[in-house]
Amino acid sequence: MGREREEILSPGAASRQGNGRNPSYARNSGYTGKFSGKYDEAYMPQKRPVRRESAVYDDLAYQEEYRPRRVTGTPTRKSGYRGLWAAVALMCWLLIAALGLLMTPQLLGVHFSAMPNLAFVGGTIVEYDHDAYTNYMALRKYMATDTIYPGVYIDGVNVGGMTRQQATQAVLATSPSGGGDFYARVNIGGSEWAIDSTMVPVYRNAAEVAEMAYTHGRGNTTAIRGTRVTPFQERVNAAMNLRSDPVSYTTTITYDKQALRNQVDAIAGMVNRDPINAAVASFDFGTKKFGFSQDMSGVHVDAEDIFNQLCAALDSGNRQPMVYAAPKEVLAEVTKAELMNSFACISSFTTSTTSDTNRNNNIALSAAALNGRTVLPGETFSFNQATGERTAAKGYREAGAIAAGQSIDEIGGGVCQTSSTLFVAVACANLEIVERSNHAWPSTYVDKGWDATVNWPNLDFVFRNNTDWPIFIVSQYKNRKLTVEIYGMTLGDGVTIQLESKVTRTTKPPSEINYVQNPELPPGTEKTTVKARTGYQVETWQVWYQHGKEIGRTLLCNSNYKAYQETIEWN
Repeated sequence: MGREREEILSPGAASRQGNGRNPSYARNSGYTGKFSGKYDEAYMPQKRPVRRESAVYDDLAYQEEYRPRRVTGTPTRKSGYRGLWAAVALMCWLLIAALGLLMTPQLLGVHFSAMPNLAFVGGTIVEYDHDAYTNYMALRKYMATDTIYPGVYIDGVNVGGMTRQQATQAVLATSPSGGGDFYARVNIGGSEWAIDSTMVPVYRNAAEVAEMAYTHGRGNTTAIRGTRVTPFQERVNAAMNLRSDPVSYTTTITYDKQALRNQVDAIAGMVNRDPINAAVASFDFGTKKFGFSQDMSGVHVDAEDIFNQLCAALDSGNRQPMVYAAPKEVLAEVTKAELMNSFACISSFTTSTTSDTNRNNNIALSAAALNGRTVLPGETFSFNQATGERTAAKGYREAGAIAAGQSIDEIGGGVCQTSSTLFVAVACANLEIVERSNHAWPSTYVDKGWDATVNWPNLDFVFRNNTDWPIFIVSQYKNRKLTVEIYGMTLGDGVTIQLESKVTRTTKPPSEINYVQNPELPPGTEKTTVKARTGYQVETWQVWYQHGKEIGRTLLCNSNYKAYQETIEWN
């Protein structure tokens, strides 16, 4: 074929040697429409023939003749493909129809008498028992119901065929409390109180029990190795056995225990009574006698015991329990007899005065201001507040006093003896000292460290009643004797306190006299304004005694008395 193509073609011959697509050539040469042999299915490139240089027509024919073309299939070949695909599709549909026909008994429950009972299981067609399958489908439908299986009772109510909600309502309809209504009585010392279910809510667990009834035959099944009983068969057996052997469930009653305890506590509150201690009712400052209120015993009933008895009775099903409780007497912690033996004069202290009439007048007035005072537990007592400002309008007179290290006369002079006497009495009663100051130098009417100076309104003597009982102050001036007494709860059987001073340091005054000229003095005269005084540092101790024997001592305070140089004014 290749050699034939290499022959020199005459003008137009190339167009006549086409590939079967030149109609004129096909008519003249008898060409049948396709090449033969291996060139039927695809285009076969041919060698380029020798061109004739003078033939323009041959160039055009050459380009057309040898242009590459895609060879397409013939109509006969396409028809064969379509038939093949149609046959494959038909076979698939026939296979699906056959499988559907085989599965019809299982899917629709329709059986054909002309064909065996076949099923497609695990990729294999198996034969099965038609009657057994029918029974299985019926049981499957029966077991799939959303109601409680027949043969189940709750508190005697047949709840078979009911939903859980319907069963709950049916059970509660018999009695919301499930027969839990009760009437309890509490007897305390012969008196009775009642507690019933209107006071204490009662609950019935109908919904929980209905849920339990619904699960009967629906779970907790396990295939047993070595047997042919499947979990489904076990469920079926449990459900079917209910017809001949019914199952009964019972609801339980729950009481609101907090509400029950509240009722018991309310009853106990009406019975219980706290004891009343005896107390100081009065004190006669004239006779120095106490009056006491009578103590009273209390009553107590054990609410916890009553509550436990009621719970035990109700939990056991007793709907009308009677519980008993014995009230107990609670004695008072403080009796009248004890107070009568314990209240008396705690401490007493007496100082002597001088013959200075004005000074004694001031002492008597300030003592009267203290007398009859009651200081309650926790209260403080102020000397300045008790006497007020010492003024002439109140009857106070000028008398000797200490100011700036000098002895001067002022209204109310001498009241420091009253405050000092009170200080010693208070210290011996073991009351708390809040504010106290010593004088510039030791006083003559008390020992060193026993004085308490006052001056309106800056210097004050203050103490606090740190006991649990009131104290009473009795103060009187008579026959140049000032006595202050503190009455209240004694310190103990035979217990007393006395003060004791200890000088820890002594400072002597300068030996030289300090002379100061005073033009106001008459010429040729002199006056001693400050006496030479020795200085002291003093510790004051509380010494405790019981029946006259020392049992202890406590440091009460420190006092610092300055040393003074003698000063003489002259002119």
